[in-house]
Amino acid sequence: MYVDFSKHETPSFSSIRKWLGRIGLYELNREKEYRSDWIFIVDLTVELGSEKAFVVLGVSQQLLESEIFPLKRGLRHQDVELLALEIMCSTKGEIIEQKLSELTKKVGRPIQIIADHGSDIQKGIKLYQENYSEVIYTYDVTHAMALLLKHELVADEKYQSFIQQCTRCRQQLQQTELSFLSPPSQRSQCRYFNIERLINWATKILESPVDTIVELLPNIESSILYQKLKDKLGWLINYQESLSIWKLMVKMTRVVETQLKICGLNEQSSSFLNLQQLSMGTDSLVNFQLKITEYLTIESSQIQPGRTILATSDVIESLFGKYKQFSSRCPFKQIGQMILSISLSTMKLTGSVVKLALETVRYLDLEAWSDQVFGQSMLSKRRTVFTASNNDTEIA
Repeated sequence: MYVDFSKHETPSFSSIRKWLGRIGLYELNREKEYRSDWIFIVDLTVELGSEKAFVVLGVSQQLLESEIFPLKRGLRHQDVELLALEIMCSTKGEIIEQKLSELTKKVGRPIQIIADHGSDIQKGIKLYQENYSEVIYTYDVTHAMALLLKHELVADEKYQSFIQQCTRCRQQLQQTELSFLSPPSQRSQCRYFNIERLINWATKILESPVDTIVELLPNIESSILYQKLKDKLGWLINYQESLSIWKLMVKMTRVVETQLKICGLNEQSSSFLNLQQLSMGTDSLVNFQLKITEYLTIESSQIQPGRTILATSDVIESLFGKYKQFSSRCPFKQIGQMILSISLSTMKLTGSVVKLALETVRYLDLEAWSDQVFGQSMLSKRRTVFTASNNDTEIA
């Protein structure tokens, strides 16, 4: 049968957004299974303003042991469930502990909580452990390795001068015919999660044959081009030895991250990762390896013999990234209804699930939840101010 779709109206963006909000709210409010083997994955996300979203994801140890670890893969969005989402103006440790305790009464006591070492979260989890001492608190390996690199390189004057030179070089090359050789831009935040971008750039520039670059710019006289390359990139020679050390440090952290993310963390983790072949005997690298080993020893010492647990909270960082993609079109970076995209991303959407969600949650329910949680939005407040009558009292 032929269907003329041109006769059917396309739903508006606003309608689709409301449907998604209703489905996301359904998933957030859906009663979760009460279990004795939950693993809580905890983090905070912040936008413009004072509010933060406290998010707890859950994955069962049974799922890890039956599907995740045997396949040696990381957690996917649909492997986890959104157990809690709280919009908070204060994230003091005592409040974090209270939220974790309330969640425990609803879904059961976890066997493990995994998070970074943000001061509020760390305090909250430790307060929670005072009542549930058997719960393991694991420091996410991605944050741990990034922090080790940060502590090592912040104190390294050579590395700090390298960063400054990279910034200067980018500024000098970006509007020239050599712009394709510019160093990658540096992130203002989380730069120690991705430092290999700059290190790899510098290494490849030093290894690239000059003749190849000359061939790519046939309109410039060779002698002039050689001089430009020397003036703009010759400074890299001074960092050649240091680059090899920094590259090896990064490699050491990535070996640990890869192994723990696909195989999990257990009592053997501190011994089966053979990093000695990477250290090459230099003092700085040997000391750095000892710090990695110390992290592994501390984290694995909490685990019962024969058990393997989760080592990373990457899945929650990924969900936050997806949420920020959805919210990037908003006029203000304020936490709002789009936060429900986190619960949407964890759902296994089927026709029956969508039908049940839309039958269960009305648009009025979504609006009531939004008003209760967020109140009047920043955009709405701005419109009120800027559309006020000229006769209104002006700010002196």
